[in-house]
Amino acid sequence: MNPIKILVVEDEVIVAEDIAGRLKKLGYAVAGTVSSGEEAIQKAVETQPDLVLMDIVLKGEMDGVTASEKIRNNTDIPTVFLTAYADEKTLQRAKLTDPFGYIVKPFQQNDLRVAIEIAVHRHEIETKMRKAMQASEASREATEEKARRQNQYISMAAHELRNPLNTILISAELLELDRTRNGGESKAKSLRLVHSATQKMNQLIDDMLFMGRAESGKLKCNPLPINVVEYCQELLAQLQLGNEENHQLILIPSDVTSAILDQQLLYGILSNLIVNAIKYSPNGSKISLELAYQHKDKQPIFSLPPECVAENSHQKNLNLPSIIFRVRDEGIGIPETELGKIFEMFYRCKNTGKIKGNGLGLTIVKKALELHGGSIWCESKVGVGTTFTVALPYLALSCKARQRVES
Repeated sequence: MNPIKILVVEDEVIVAEDIAGRLKKLGYAVAGTVSSGEEAIQKAVETQPDLVLMDIVLKGEMDGVTASEKIRNNTDIPTVFLTAYADEKTLQRAKLTDPFGYIVKPFQQNDLRVAIEIAVHRHEIETKMRKAMQASEASREATEEKARRQNQYISMAAHELRNPLNTILISAELLELDRTRNGGESKAKSLRLVHSATQKMNQLIDDMLFMGRAESGKLKCNPLPINVVEYCQELLAQLQLGNEENHQLILIPSDVTSAILDQQLLYGILSNLIVNAIKYSPNGSKISLELAYQHKDKQPIFSLPPECVAENSHQKNLNLPSIIFRVRDEGIGIPETELGKIFEMFYRCKNTGKIKGNGLGLTIVKKALELHGGSIWCESKVGVGTTFTVALPYLALSCKARQRVES
């Protein structure tokens, strides 16, 4: 255990040397001896002692009381005052600095030791109490933040679920009327509305469950071999069913057809990017999902170390090549000044206007990418469109495994 380190502030050189000698005999380390308040402040910052022994009456413009106050404010180092004489006003000022003890000159060696040990022990206890209070405050704030987010989830869910529920209710009433009129086309339209509303409700529920599991630490990355092309084809077909505005969803495949990825996390990434592209693009416009393979050669918006790579592969190389998913739209675009905020929870760009949304989509994309060790960057121009490029660590399959996945 390191000895307690003490700074001596005394303007009488002989007295200062005597105190330093006594401290060393008691087993303490002397950080230095200085004769003025200004020197004491500088030396305290430089040496970071455990305690300052400070003479109240010092030569110069700054006395020991002022020097002690400045040291305590700047470094939180405790002070024990040394005093042989001082007027009542000075003593009252000294009390206001909340000193950790007084030693009256002349003093016995044991008096010095007791004053030092009590001061250091008190400071340790106060430091522990302060840290405990800070930890308690941080925990309280975290709990309040969690409760605030839960309230936001509930409010958002109530608001977002109301619209599709109303759509289902109205469509059901129309279907009941069509039952007597035998209106085929009207019935088909009502059924499409029901399907679309149900899909939106399912998406919202999935989003909320995803965020709940992510924030509680229960969401894990479990990569398995998948046929990437087939996976993306099925995803686009599913999203096309709820596409009321008839956007053209196009898949642009690559030579890479299979990889080891977590399907749930991949769904959270791609579905939210494509749904956003649909939401913020004009009716009938093109939205493409492009697959590619490359090494990382761009600076992403964020890029975090993988929390997991396929465990069975024993592959821990962070410089793995990447499988690329690029979602491109012809929509309203993202203002350049807001690109740095789009992954914040509940954040919506100012140019979204009355387009409905809950502000969770890109937050889910970010959470999923963090777990999968991926990266994302965005290129966008207002009024022209947006391209999100996602890079996930690419782990190739053996020939036999690839044949099984692709067959």
